[in-house]
Amino acid sequence: MDTRDVGQGNAGISTSSCPNQPNRRCGVVRRTGLPLFIAVAACLCNSLQAHATVTAISMQAPALSESTSNVTSPIHFQATAESDGTITGYVVYIDDQIAYQNFLRLLDAWVVVAPGNHSVYVKAWDSNGSLLSTPTYEINITSFVSPNPPIGATRKPDIAAGSSSWTVDNNPGVGGKCNDGSIGTFQNSSDPNTSNSPDYPGSGQLFMVTSKCQYDDSLFYRKDTQNPSPYAADTNFLWDFWFYIPSSTPAGSIQALEFDLFQAVQLSDGVHEFMFGSQCNYATNQWQNWLPQGSGLTWVNVGLSPCQFPTGAWHHATYFLQRVTPGGYQKIPASFDPSSDTNTSVRFGTLTIDGNTMYLGGLANSTIPSPPWSPAIGIQHQLDSAQAGVTIEEYDDNESLTTW
Repeated sequence: MDTRDVGQGNAGISTSSCPNQPNRRCGVVRRTGLPLFIAVAACLCNSLQAHATVTAISMQAPALSESTSNVTSPIHFQATAESDGTITGYVVYIDDQIAYQNFLRLLDAWVVVAPGNHSVYVKAWDSNGSLLSTPTYEINITSFVSPNPPIGATRKPDIAAGSSSWTVDNNPGVGGKCNDGSIGTFQNSSDPNTSNSPDYPGSGQLFMVTSKCQYDDSLFYRKDTQNPSPYAADTNFLWDFWFYIPSSTPAGSIQALEFDLFQAVQLSDGVHEFMFGSQCNYATNQWQNWLPQGSGLTWVNVGLSPCQFPTGAWHHATYFLQRVTPGGYQKIPASFDPSSDTNTSVRFGTLTIDGNTMYLGGLANSTIPSPPWSPAIGIQHQLDSAQAGVTIEEYDDNESLTTW
């Protein structure tokens, strides 16, 4: 299927062509240099059809020009369309491929785009099946910046506070040859000076592993299991936290520091679990994501190095992650429910460490439906040792999760 003709009508997906000119696409303008406010007939043909009712698309963001525009990613797309019918949705195209689709009256989307030069345009559909396209613009992704959550996003603050809300998982399934994790006392007057922690006088967590074998791994997690889940329709995740590795934990004693976000969602064929797995592999000094390789999922280098964190200082981390379709783009229905939600894959967007935002970009599938848990959302930290007889510590503070 030519993706330029994927649209929305009464039946969901429709195509449009000009009468008497079947090879010409209605409302597609393929030239740059036009204003962002487009007011053209929905079908640029010799005879105007009565159903061609989309008359204008107004792009509020991003700001684009006649020449190539420098843009940061993820790109915030905002647009409205006009029609004498009801606007039923939008599609964003990057390099002639679908990058985002919704079935709503407005376009408000964050789209992760890889570095380099790209073309972009937007189409709008109405309830009669008519469509209109903006011109095609040329853009250059010059840098990456974490999104600003929209009004109405759900923010869960103070995740690090309250040790009773955290679980220490020392089960063999965590990995490693042994598991000896524990939660220590966060308040400390020396290393670190927790009176200087990011949210003082609040409290955070001290995760510890005292290794009894070379590969001693332990998992520390906190999850929300409200039923029904208030996060079930959320597909964008902005995870923000501060962490500190004390100088008493030498780099050579660490195998990996792992940071994961997970969501379990009821879909039409059962509960799907989405694991956004990420770690700094200290042994290779490489960032890795939990991505497909061969017939399964494994740790894959994402091309970001070095990643070993200086000790004795607080570090600020922010992840932007998305739930997407297997095609790699978000498809947002008019109303979320288990049958309409087709975002069954994981998209790694960006990672910001101490103000430096980096592109991740990996795509992975969810678990096999019906894992042994109910719908939930949560985060987890894992400490993996590289030596026996050492103590690894990680302080966690001012942690929040914002979803929409």
